[in-house]
Amino acid sequence: MNRGQERSAMRIVVSGIGTGGHYFPAVITANELQKRKCDVVFLVRKGYQEEFIAKKYGLRTFNIRSRAFYGKSHIGKLLFILTLFHSILRLHSLVRNAIGIAFGGFGAVALNISCIMHRRAFYIFEPNRVPGRATRFFATAARRVFLGMPPAHALNGNLLVTGIPIRPEFKRMVRPSVRKMSKGTSHILFYGGSQGATRLNDLALEIAKTMPRQWRLTIITGSRDQKRVSSQGRTNTKVIPFTESPWREISEADIVVSRAGALAAYEIVACHRKVIFVPFPFAVDRHQYHNASYFAEIGDAGVCEERDITAARLLAIIREMLKKRKVRKTRLIMDAEQRIADCVMGDVNEKK
Repeated sequence: MNRGQERSAMRIVVSGIGTGGHYFPAVITANELQKRKCDVVFLVRKGYQEEFIAKKYGLRTFNIRSRAFYGKSHIGKLLFILTLFHSILRLHSLVRNAIGIAFGGFGAVALNISCIMHRRAFYIFEPNRVPGRATRFFATAARRVFLGMPPAHALNGNLLVTGIPIRPEFKRMVRPSVRKMSKGTSHILFYGGSQGATRLNDLALEIAKTMPRQWRLTIITGSRDQKRVSSQGRTNTKVIPFTESPWREISEADIVVSRAGALAAYEIVACHRKVIFVPFPFAVDRHQYHNASYFAEIGDAGVCEERDITAARLLAIIREMLKKRKVRKTRLIMDAEQRIADCVMGDVNEKK
C-alpha cells in the first residue's frame, strides 16, 4: 500500500480491553477489517494480556489507561474518573477522523465518549445475553449494537445479532461428528476459565476419587490454583494451568464442565461437545446463567447452578450424558467477524 492509499484508508479504532471474552473477538474482527484494507488501531492497556494478544495477531496497538468502576471502592472509582480523562485526551487526535468499535465494558468507555465528542460513528459489540452496564448506557448513541446472542431482556438501540467471532483455529479443527472413543474410555474436561475456577477444580478433584478407572480427566485450573490441584491429582488426571489452544482440549473431550462466559461457552458449543454449564454465581446481573440457559435451549448442554451442585450429583449427570452417544448438532453463526465488517463497511460506503 502506498502513502496515498494509507491516507485514504478508513481508520477504525477497536477497543478490546478486558478479559479473553473481550479481546479475542476484538482481534479476530480487527484482522477481518485489516483484510479489507482498513487502517486498524487496537486499544490496549500497556503490559496487559490484550496487548500481547493484539501484537501476536499482527495488530498496531495504542495504549490507554483503563480501570473498572462498578464494585470498586471510592478510591477505585476516583481512579476510574482520572484515568478516563487521561484516556480521552490521548484519544483526541486518534479518533477525530475514525470510526470506533468497542468490545467490552469499562475498557470501552473512553473510546465511546471520544467518538461522541468528535461526532464520529461508533459501534458496540456485546457478547452476553444480558448486556453490561456500559453497553446499556451507550446503546442508543451507537450506530449499531452487535450482539453475540439474542438478548434475554429488551435493549434500546439499533441491534443486530451477529454471533461471536471465534479464533480461526476453532473453525479449522471443529468437526460436527462425535469423537471416536476407545471402548469404555471417556474424557472429561473441567474448564474453569478466569472467573470462579476454584469451585470447579474442587468438584473435579472429588469426582476423580470415585470415577471409573477408564475415565480420563483434564482440569484447566487457572494459574493461581494449579499447584494445589496438581498436588492432589491422580494418575488418570491431567492438570494444566492455562492453554493458549483450548480448541485442542475441547475437541478431545466427550463432556466439558465449564463456567458460562459468553466466548468460552460459544466455543464449546461450536465444537459440538456435550457440556454441563455451572454459571459463576457472582457474575453481574447473572449474565452467565442466561448465557448457559440459551445454549441449553439450542445445544446439547445442561445447566447446574452452583448452589445446587455437589460432586455426586455432577458425577450422575456426567454418567447420564455419556449414555447418549449422539451429540445434538447446534447451528451457531460462525462468520460473526465478517458480518460485523460487512455492516461497518456498508455504512462507510453508504456515507461516501
